[in-house]
Amino acid sequence: MATNVSINEPTNEFARFDGVATDITNTFQLLINQLIARRDALLRELQQKKKNYISKETTRRDALEELKQQIGLLSLRVNENKDLQQQTTDLYKQRMEHLQTPTQLPLPFFSSPTLSRLQTQIAEFGEIKEWNQDYSLKKRPVLAVGKEGRAKDEIHLPRGLALDEPNQQIYVADCVNNRVQVVSVTGKFLRRFGQGILQSPWGIAVSEDNVYVTDCFLHAVLQFRKKDYELVRRTGTEGEGEGQLNNPRGLCIDYNGDVYVADTWNHRVSVFSKVLDFLKHLFTQQLEYPCDVKVTPSSVVVLDWSPNCVHFFSRSGALLRSCVTHGEKGMVNCPRFFCLDPAGNILITDFYGHNIKILSPSGQLMHTIGKEGHGRGEFKRPSGICVPELETIFVYLWTQILFFIGTPV
Repeated sequence: MATNVSINEPTNEFARFDGVATDITNTFQLLINQLIARRDALLRELQQKKKNYISKETTRRDALEELKQQIGLLSLRVNENKDLQQQTTDLYKQRMEHLQTPTQLPLPFFSSPTLSRLQTQIAEFGEIKEWNQDYSLKKRPVLAVGKEGRAKDEIHLPRGLALDEPNQQIYVADCVNNRVQVVSVTGKFLRRFGQGILQSPWGIAVSEDNVYVTDCFLHAVLQFRKKDYELVRRTGTEGEGEGQLNNPRGLCIDYNGDVYVADTWNHRVSVFSKVLDFLKHLFTQQLEYPCDVKVTPSSVVVLDWSPNCVHFFSRSGALLRSCVTHGEKGMVNCPRFFCLDPAGNILITDFYGHNIKILSPSGQLMHTIGKEGHGRGEFKRPSGICVPELETIFVYLWTQILFFIGTPV
């Protein structure tokens, strides 16, 4: 007897398998959706933790700033103590007496052909009018200005300085007082600006119309209009991206008006236009902790703090040569700022060496000026320095500006 087989049985089997496959697909899709939801939840949690961290970091910085202000107030209270104030006054008078006492100060880096012109230039100071035959001075060629404090004619931990040569004025980054002091070359305090804006001014450069200041606490460069000292623009935020800065220090202006900034903790030099538009980063793989920068018609010169080197780069960015300033007896201990004289010699302020080192263009130590102390020919942590065309060396210390009058070779 023949067996009857239903032709619908395979169809039912396929339908059952198709249903199982659909169930499996739906289950996997559910798992995927759950994983996506978990991932999104983790991302939200991570973002929230990041916001909390940023908030805590901001709170920490605010607390540090408040602590800084409290320390400043405490310093003021200490300075107001009558006994300490009297001791400070006596010490200041003693320093001034030292400065007014005649001494023999050899100046081997002075050249004789310019002496007569130099005598005319410095006659207004009323200090130096006669020279010995060996070109040492019969009187000390120094005018000391300022003392430590917060008053209008006082300075607290100054950093960079710049000379406005046409107007015969010196601009000083008065760091702890969070301002810029303007002083005449004859030693008169003229004005101050930046209060309430600056938080830790460091480097300073002056153009025909503007004053540029780096602020290492704000991680920014600020542009002030010279005619009224109003803030024109601030550029830079903390970071590594284009236009961002991290603890910027020295800066300078090139012949086109562009602003070169030693972007210290980003290990590079950042360049901005004269209106502070970002242009480019330089030497991103060649620097460690650049602390100052200068530009010549043919090169960019960078003082690198950590390896104690002066690097010479071409304007296109190629490394031309490096002068090692540490490792030999008598070399630089802690470079802070530097400048180039008309002959290409390198003058570096040695912050912890308490002197000024003069190196030849090839990096050989030529002369050392000063030693630690408060007496004649002595320094205490020199910082900013410049050698303008009027043949004067300007340098200042922690608490007072010193004007060195002389002619670099």
